[in-house]
Amino acid sequence: MICVIGSGPAGVTCASVLLSKGLKVTMIDAGIDLEPERREAVQRLAGSRPEQWSGSDLRIIRENMAPGANGIPLKRAYGSDFPYREALQHIPLDRRGVDVTPSLARGGFSNVWGAVVAPYVHADLADWPQAARNLAPHYEAVLRSIDLAAEEDGLASLLPLHSRRHQPLRPSRQAAAFLADARRHREALGDAGVDVGRARLAVRAAPGEADAGCVYCGLCLYGCPYGLIYNSQSTLGALRRDPDFRYESDIVVDRLEEDGRRVRVHGYGRTDGSRFQFDTERVYLACGTFSTTKILLQSLEAHDEIVTIRDSQYFLLPLLRYRATPAVETESLHTLAQAFLEIRDPAVSPRTVHIEVFTYNDLLPAAAERRLGWAANLLRLPIRGFVRRVLVGQCFLHSDVSPTIEARLVRSDGGQSARLVLEGRPRPESERVVGRVWRKLLAHRRHLRALPVPPLIEIATTGRGFHSGGSFPMRADPTRFESDIWGRPYGLRRVHAVDATVFPTIPATTITLPVMATAHRIASGYDEL
Repeated sequence: MICVIGSGPAGVTCASVLLSKGLKVTMIDAGIDLEPERREAVQRLAGSRPEQWSGSDLRIIRENMAPGANGIPLKRAYGSDFPYREALQHIPLDRRGVDVTPSLARGGFSNVWGAVVAPYVHADLADWPQAARNLAPHYEAVLRSIDLAAEEDGLASLLPLHSRRHQPLRPSRQAAAFLADARRHREALGDAGVDVGRARLAVRAAPGEADAGCVYCGLCLYGCPYGLIYNSQSTLGALRRDPDFRYESDIVVDRLEEDGRRVRVHGYGRTDGSRFQFDTERVYLACGTFSTTKILLQSLEAHDEIVTIRDSQYFLLPLLRYRATPAVETESLHTLAQAFLEIRDPAVSPRTVHIEVFTYNDLLPAAAERRLGWAANLLRLPIRGFVRRVLVGQCFLHSDVSPTIEARLVRSDGGQSARLVLEGRPRPESERVVGRVWRKLLAHRRHLRALPVPPLIEIATTGRGFHSGGSFPMRADPTRFESDIWGRPYGLRRVHAVDATVFPTIPATTITLPVMATAHRIASGYDEL
């Protein structure tokens, strides 16, 4: 019997591969889920058309998403904080200059992710072992089981689709105008190392057997009532129909003990605290970087020793279009990323800079009003003009130019338990790259017909972008606190980390598809061990 710990995208991918090999798989998971009353509201919305939706149900799923003066603190799922609930209770963190939160939810962060799926730019994987770099067949395998909303455009040479089964979502009118301007100046932008194209999203755009596909209701950021945004819970549901698969929830794993031909899994009940242990042939850890790191350090009894977690610096960069798009407030549209903008210019950064471009959503005017405070009532018309012209760039840098996080396991409660101490380590180069990014876009304002707005740039605290990993990086010849190409930390032979914990670096493009592809590659190597 094989044990997979965690039900997020890496966990379900790993379990699927192992089952396909005829193995029996048990998945262990804390399994926190959406509250019943919110689930009932979602089901009522899913069972009707948008014009039939009740105001009370919409209020339920829009709760707790009001932006503050500095944006949205944490993205909720249907108004709920369940993706983050109890995480710090069971995975205690001492955070210093770091803004991270693990997840104990069923489905992990796929409950609240932005649905963006893109491969890593191959040139950005120079520090990865050769055997771990070729993820193309694994991207293709993963995308065979996920709906992809995408269009083969000018980005395909840099970011291949790795899928023949895709259908684009309709862009918003703001996005269509922006993309048209970029296409007209594609040659000039390309010569300058700037590539622009449609966003790739794990969304079912086309009608299915039981629904009409995307109806452009604008609720994407709150949670799709029709479940069209990929969530690993859907894969988990399919796995649970396999007689060789067993799902055990309400369990928190805290330590692994390897002994010869078995691994002993130690943990406790999430709700009752009762201790448990069981033996298994192999363990695949897919708990997310911070949870997996804590389990590995505790299993290796590596207290008070520092491992470095790499991060992709995240920041928001507004772009003001030369012309407003009228009536964006009433447009039927999706509110996920509409476009990608990739900067490949060594004068800006030695690695690719990735920007996801968002257009209007109903949180934008509220954010502007909160930022302006009491003056907002006097500036209603300027705010309306602003949101009709503004695009928001959600930007990421490669970990080579981003701050890092030092992590160490510290005993607490008289040695009975342990907490993970996380300390952010700034990298001055990071802010310099941010400055070079907006100046690069300013230099190409006539090609994009948009101006960056530097005073409104928001540079997030380290870890806030949720693109972190690399505490046990893969190496061809690993040493202590490193892993081999099969995700096995040095000193362990039957324990595999299959999430971003083993990434040698964190490239700028979005992390979920490479995590799933890496989990697929590692699990596929079971027969070679």
